[in-house]
Amino acid sequence: MKVYSYNLHDTALLRIIVSHIVCVTTAVLLTACYSFRGGAIPDHLHSVSISPVTDRSGYGDATLREYCNEMLVSRFRTDNTLQLVDENGDIRLTPVLIRVQDQMLNVQQADLENQRKLMVSVEVEYTDAVKHRSVWKRTFENFDVYDVANATEDRTRAARVAIDRIVDDILLAVVSDW
Repeated sequence: MKVYSYNLHDTALLRIIVSHIVCVTTAVLLTACYSFRGGAIPDHLHSVSISPVTDRSGYGDATLREYCNEMLVSRFRTDNTLQLVDENGDIRLTPVLIRVQDQMLNVQQADLENQRKLMVSVEVEYTDAVKHRSVWKRTFENFDVYDVANATEDRTRAARVAIDRIVDDILLAVVSDW
């Protein structure tokens, strides 16, 4: 049985070890630089004011408008990237609940419906009040599925889940789409 020993002074082996160390170090440094947020908010923008949510959906449930408004304020307050002010913020958001649509999703045997999809759309205009210009006007949509067996409670829960997702998308768009 032969025993092989490797000499660390062997240049080929040393090059392989050094190249692996460099690759691993580079990978670690690059992953440490990754940020979830795409860009930074411009330096002249420090505060945000959110207009009360307007409901143009025709859905007939005022609690959705109120919930959307509460969630927007809550998310921006807890995010703390921008100072939330009641009025005259550097950024002004004008949200409008434009659609709440209940759609058939899943049908069982004998044409009995068992699940529905609730689609919610909120249009938001983002205005830079410092430079007096509209930055963007977008429609944010999301949905959730609910069981027909407990339609009243599950429909409300589905609407709130969809609104929560939309509010997260709005916050992300405001603080990182630069």
